[in-house]
Amino acid sequence: MNRVVIISAKAMLFTLLLTFNCTLMAQPDRFSNVVIEATQLTDSVYMLTGAGGNLAVSVGADGLLLVDDQYAAMAERIAEALANVSGTAEAHQSLKYVINTHHHGDHTGGNDFFAKAGATIVASEAARVRLLARVPSQDNPLPVITYHEGVHIYFNDDRLNLVVLEGHTDGDTAVYFEGANVLHAGDLFFNKRFPFIDTDSGGSVGAYLSSQEKLLAMINDDTQVVPGHGPIARRSDLMAVHAMIRATHKSVTEDIGAGLSLSSIQEKGLDDMYQSFAWAFISEAKWIETLYWDVIESNAVH
Repeated sequence: MNRVVIISAKAMLFTLLLTFNCTLMAQPDRFSNVVIEATQLTDSVYMLTGAGGNLAVSVGADGLLLVDDQYAAMAERIAEALANVSGTAEAHQSLKYVINTHHHGDHTGGNDFFAKAGATIVASEAARVRLLARVPSQDNPLPVITYHEGVHIYFNDDRLNLVVLEGHTDGDTAVYFEGANVLHAGDLFFNKRFPFIDTDSGGSVGAYLSSQEKLLAMINDDTQVVPGHGPIARRSDLMAVHAMIRATHKSVTEDIGAGLSLSSIQEKGLDDMYQSFAWAFISEAKWIETLYWDVIESNAVH
């Protein structure tokens, strides 16, 4: 299989993601019925859900800190939700930090709104580079605090450990609230779903698995895990997704070794036990395609 075909397939996957995100951004009416829902995880940490990636919020005497901020069209509703969980009408003006777990628009679209309200945007240096490449304009706020390996933020009587990882992209950050024992895994964890791995932004299956192993080592059975997408989770849920990725990757690798084409592997399908992981954006066929090209490219490199 020549390299040109590999790149073409990867570009096709990226185009699908870009089309998916741009379609949502171009149709604000799509969000008209979306409600931001808050789930209290501890005395000071909440999980917010709406449209796009899941959010985590720290509430306390130091003010507010937000992990990710979904699409731009959701920003005002997120601000209203922050007011509800904090009891402060102008809560978004008490928002001190917004941490971007990576550069995708369903996690960073609210940056402009919250930066203009006074929040400081924080992200890995690699995520900042991706954001700058995506929207090269000074009218769009970029992270002003960045890091290469990680950083600690002491906030609301807790220590937040921001850990730089790779796999979903080349600039992922996981945020562990050490005192609260809450982990926001970003898109390194799609709970009960096949993950999206953005290979055009430096993601890979191998790095994804390695990063999940690091996350599993950071937490315990009592840790509440906020996935990038999907319901609130525990360590056992992350382990289940990790095991699924390993098993399906092994299966596709064996099928390739047996000489099967991509279409043949898709027609054959995965074990029935993994059917429930399919969802609107990553079907079984799309996940097999991701695994197939990852294996092919890995073999080409080695």
